[in-house]
Amino acid sequence: MRGSFRSSNIFRLGVLCTFLLIGHLKIQAQNKVLIIGIDGTRPDALLTADTPNLDGLWQNGAYSFRAKTDPLSWSGVCWTSMLTGVWKEKHKVYSNSYENPNVKEYPHFFRRAREQKPNLKTYSIANWKPVHNILQENDAVEAVHRKTDAAVTKQVVRTLKNTDVDVLFLHLDNVDHAGHKYGYALENKKYISAIEKTDKKVGEIIKALKKRKDYEKENWLILVSTDHGGSGKGHGKDTPEHTTIFYIASGKEVTQGEILKEVNVVDVAVTALKHLEIDIKEEWKLDGKPSGLK
Repeated sequence: MRGSFRSSNIFRLGVLCTFLLIGHLKIQAQNKVLIIGIDGTRPDALLTADTPNLDGLWQNGAYSFRAKTDPLSWSGVCWTSMLTGVWKEKHKVYSNSYENPNVKEYPHFFRRAREQKPNLKTYSIANWKPVHNILQENDAVEAVHRKTDAAVTKQVVRTLKNTDVDVLFLHLDNVDHAGHKYGYALENKKYISAIEKTDKKVGEIIKALKKRKDYEKENWLILVSTDHGGSGKGHGKDTPEHTTIFYIASGKEVTQGEILKEVNVVDVAVTALKHLEIDIKEEWKLDGKPSGLK
């Protein structure tokens, strides 16, 4: 009887240890980030368009359609603010020419992440090549420029399928092209159509993400936003049509529903760093904050 009792206890202990191990493995799922940047997309136009893939992200995630970008609403200024987590007064990019970016003091968030976790595999795949102007040596495992959104999407799908990627930023530009050519307006069918076509590319990317071999063991945060809006056939002004943007956060670690507090373009990088479990240091003087996370 004594031997049987001892065997029973050993069995129970083994079962308990197994459950604890499984729980530990679940807790240790590796945090990863996918940032989808859709250039020149007004939030009201996004809500007008037929976008089932983007709708699926914001309706099941955290979102704001009242977020704000830099008052100087040029692409170079705003993408730099998004990817550094600070406003132009710090990163010193005041136009699309990137004359003298202050990347020493305020680098791309890839560098912040890799300083603490050097083995993080960071990728940037962009239609608009100047987005990469603030990347320094070793910030990204790979920074790829593709001339069309279709080529960007193909490269992103290939990377997600074949690569042990931890952080991926991608930039799609067709919506902004449509705005400049036809006008940034809700009643402009070609502008709305460009958003709908981009949504299909987002669907391809999300599908590829979920088909990753180890997807169930990974904890992905998907962030989707834009650099600016527009009116007429341009942007760059400090007006609501130009500076109001959207922000979407989707994943297991987000608080579902509309984000009622203020959200800014600089929050994207800081939210990504937070999810990657990077120690955000006060000395970095970041202007953004984590938005939408639990």
